[in-house]
Amino acid sequence: MTCLVPSGAAIRMITWNRPPDALRTTWIVLRGFLIAFAGGGLFTLLDFPAAWVAGSTVAVTFAVLARLEVAMPVRLRNVLFVFLGISMGGGVTPDTVHRLPQWPVSLTILTVTMALVTAGSYWWFRKVGGWDRMTALTASVPGALSYVMVIALDRGADLRKVAIAQTLRIMVLVVIVPLAVTGFGHASAAAAPAAPEGSWLDLAVLIGAGCAAGLLAEWIRVPAGLLTGAFLASALLHGAGFVAASLPPVLLVPCFLGVGVMIGGRFAGTDRATLRASFALAAGGFVVGSVLATIGAFLTVLAIGVGWGQSVLAFAPGGLEAMSALSFALAVDPAFVAAHQLFRFIGIAIVMPAVIGLLDRADGPPPAR
Repeated sequence: MTCLVPSGAAIRMITWNRPPDALRTTWIVLRGFLIAFAGGGLFTLLDFPAAWVAGSTVAVTFAVLARLEVAMPVRLRNVLFVFLGISMGGGVTPDTVHRLPQWPVSLTILTVTMALVTAGSYWWFRKVGGWDRMTALTASVPGALSYVMVIALDRGADLRKVAIAQTLRIMVLVVIVPLAVTGFGHASAAAAPAAPEGSWLDLAVLIGAGCAAGLLAEWIRVPAGLLTGAFLASALLHGAGFVAASLPPVLLVPCFLGVGVMIGGRFAGTDRATLRASFALAAGGFVVGSVLATIGAFLTVLAIGVGWGQSVLAFAPGGLEAMSALSFALAVDPAFVAAHQLFRFIGIAIVMPAVIGLLDRADGPPPAR
């Protein structure tokens, strides 16, 4: 059995041939998850959006920088990818799909804005930072943290740089967006729909369809096929109303912890100078993207007359979970915010494989994993 273990700045494959090796590596894997759980649990207590992903990433990163080893078995990683895809597809509901056509102007502006945000940030990381194409692209995508990090891992991007750029963006937005919304006023809250509870049969169908679609997507070489295929299958089943189940926390939380272990593990061997340089570039990319997103939000206010708070939260490149949570906390129409954030998320999942295909033709496919 093989697993991924950081060694220096890279991740190498090791094989469990002898019992002592197996016991030691099992402890390394378990230790990584325990550290991730501690960080995610702390961020959860602090009510941090996307707490299990962000908290586990931060905790494992600090542990790795302190010279602790972490590991992720390949087979476990693949299972986590499928479950993550299934969970992300659960955000698509029949009600949200039904309401999307109600905002054609704002959704059009959002599409253009997010393309410009990605292009502007990509230009910054490529031209100013000198990052490679795949690292610059995955660091620039506004939102969908788990999906983007899996894409980055799958396509050989520099996870350290991508993690810094994506995590910094979320952390800063969580602080800035509430100030922007409360400073300019916002709309009244809309009633939050109750989360449907699915049966065990629904859950079994969902997991079976997600596994099948993920394996098919991987077989036909879709980028991050296990994640992408499972997401599309789950989104179709949920959006059509065929299933109402969602993954229970006992399955979902370990997936988020696993993402944190994989991201944080890539910081092994990173020196302070590299961290400082990456943070500086990430801050610049955040400014570029945020300015463009703010312009789009302002144009939406002028075009359809929605409140400033609604528009800011709908356009903020902070991730579906983070911005949806803030919409409830700030009493801003959650349906409008969630629909636009979900539209952006689905767009990222659909468009990213095509964009990666273009980059592969320009640079060649990533090295074999």
